[in-house]
Amino acid sequence: GDIVISLDKVEEQATNYGHSVTREYAFLIAHSMLHLMGYDHMKEDEKNIMRQKEENVLEKLKILR
Repeated sequence: GDIVISLDKVEEQATNYGHSVTREYAFLIAHSMLHLMGYDHMKEDEKNIMRQKEENVLEKLKILR
């Protein structure tokens, strides 16, 4: 699969969520990669698993809030 991320959207969401542009960009990449690996967040239990995996990736990269 492919990952396409809009820099305009990254900047907008970083502002809206109070993150750095770097953190938002890294989050969107991790989020997209997890989707490509089959994870989803349509159900609450799936969402919790996916969010934990996203946070684990960002922690390992030392990209914190």
